[in-house]
Amino acid sequence: MVGQPTVTHPIARRITLMLLRISHETKLSYTAPVSETVFEVRMAPATDEDQTALGYRLKTTPGSPVTSYRDGLGNRVDLFNITKPYEELVILATSYVRTHRRSAPVRLGPAQGLLAEGPASIEATEFLPPSNLADRSDAIDAFVAELPRPEAVESGADYLKGVMDAVAARLKFESKVTQTRTKASEAFDLGLGVCQDYSHLFIAVCRGLGIPARYVSGYVNHPGELATHAWVQVWGGDRVGWVDIDPTTQKFVADDHVAIGFGRDYSDVPPNRGLWKGRAEETINVTVKVEPVDRVPMEWNEWSTPSNRSNSGGGMFQSQRMGSMSQRQGRPPYPNQRGQHSGLVQQQGEQQ
Repeated sequence: MVGQPTVTHPIARRITLMLLRISHETKLSYTAPVSETVFEVRMAPATDEDQTALGYRLKTTPGSPVTSYRDGLGNRVDLFNITKPYEELVILATSYVRTHRRSAPVRLGPAQGLLAEGPASIEATEFLPPSNLADRSDAIDAFVAELPRPEAVESGADYLKGVMDAVAARLKFESKVTQTRTKASEAFDLGLGVCQDYSHLFIAVCRGLGIPARYVSGYVNHPGELATHAWVQVWGGDRVGWVDIDPTTQKFVADDHVAIGFGRDYSDVPPNRGLWKGRAEETINVTVKVEPVDRVPMEWNEWSTPSNRSNSGGGMFQSQRMGSMSQRQGRPPYPNQRGQHSGLVQQQGEQQ
């Protein structure tokens, strides 16, 4: 495949490289004018040991200034308001990312273990208790009790593959039967779900086994994949760190996955979330395109970044060369607060 040279690591970890262009369009349509929108998106790829974000641009129509910040988990959030009435909102996020993911089975390897090393580090402890969507139930607890314990395993990779297989045996992939707020326990009882449900159930099972696990929101370069994707990271100990696993495909994540954000479950890192005011029915349409490319276009170079300006579609650009925003802030009170919002309607979420 284009752009996939193989690099030999000094300690024989196979690393592959892929340069990907990602286009993520979310279109919200209303049957009557709405206004006073408060909207946030998490669509900017992260930069870490397994991928490097080379550029990111966000365009909104109608246009609106965008404020960017880091949430309490370190994920980038783009926030904007639209006060004037409108009947259609289009958000287009475009990014370039180079992936260089390390081989999970080699990293885990024999003698690396999982939790045999003792208590999880501070980095992982937040992802050990149950959460709202990766919850526990009597049925899940009984399922976990039938699985081998991780402390005595010789191969972390083989053990996690066994957990993946066990989860896959309890769920059948089927769309339009669950929603963004479906809990792991509900999907488990139903026996059906999509990537989001597979991930929540896998996380719940891992936590039940004493393995910290967190939800990953992102993209995948798979034929026919037209939406965002979800998978899981598990804590492999201080020497290994976080390891990516895709419970839906029952495989360790390779270089075709691009992470956007990390959380306890979907509710921490939805691609879009917001409130609007009006009396209308809302529909959401999402289109995602991920494709390998040979190079980043010249116009994406730092010195040619366009300034915020109106364009033929009436939208507004926000552009940034990745890596320059390092300020970290606490979780904002909006929109995780529960309570009465006079006349405001919660916007539909994008299921993964």
